Amino acid sequence: MTVSLTIRGAWTAARKSCSPDCFCYHASWRLFRLAGLKGNPRWQTAFYQRAMAGKQPSNALVCGSSDETMPQTLSELQPGMQITVADACPTPLTLINAWAKETGEQVSTLQSHAPELSGISGPFDLIVTDGLLSLLPTPASREAVIDRIAGLLSEDGLLLYTTRIAGPAGHLEYDLLGRAGQALAATTWPATSAERIQLARQRLRRPSRPSPFTSPGQVADAFRSGFGQVRLFTRAAPPTTALALHPAFVTERGSLCVGIAATQPRRP
Repeated sequence: MTVSLTIRGAWTAARKSCSPDCFCYHASWRLFRLAGLKGNPRWQTAFYQRAMAGKQPSNALVCGSSDETMPQTLSELQPGMQITVADACPTPLTLINAWAKETGEQVSTLQSHAPELSGISGPFDLIVTDGLLSLLPTPASREAVIDRIAGLLSEDGLLLYTTRIAGPAGHLEYDLLGRAGQALAATTWPATSAERIQLARQRLRRPSRPSPFTSPGQVADAFRSGFGQVRLFTRAAPPTTALALHPAFVTERGSLCVGIAATQPRRP
């Protein structure tokens, strides 16, 4: 499948490959990313640079990627690194493959679901994932994926995990706008009119997926079961102009960017 790395190209890929569960997200994601409304790896570049200082990984595993932004960011930080990207949906993998073909970067992709991450063989010098734990419904499943990642990391490897924790309002900024955008995307889902309307209503009514954590310390604690050393990084400043203008940040009640750099993996 030939796909362009544009808003329309991402939407076209989503229409071809996504299930109803992820179509609205992937079909609208690129627009929200470019508008600076939704968190993405570009917001975490300073954290990645700081955490990777002194390290030169030769290979990396990316667990989950909405589009090519994560492998693109990593390849800029460590040129020539071999990158493997695993995701449950074919849509981001299609976009990543298109980007790799366009740029000549060394990227391989495979479809794999968390927490099992089946079909992936390590070891990797670097494993990076953004918000993965928020996609898993139970503490047991989150612990299972941390153990699985620890088992895929080399002895002297580095795990980087990033997420956002909502402010006192309990939800991330632009949540309602995001839901409205996903509901609009639902009207283009390749199904019957009744099915599209039902999907749009579901997306509009459902708040964004909450983080399983309410403090940075809780995020760090989750990784201590799988790693001997866990470093915590936080960022309170809004990463984009759009977020800086949001009332939550104007009143200093905005969300918090959290980064985890973990080493010394404990084997299951």
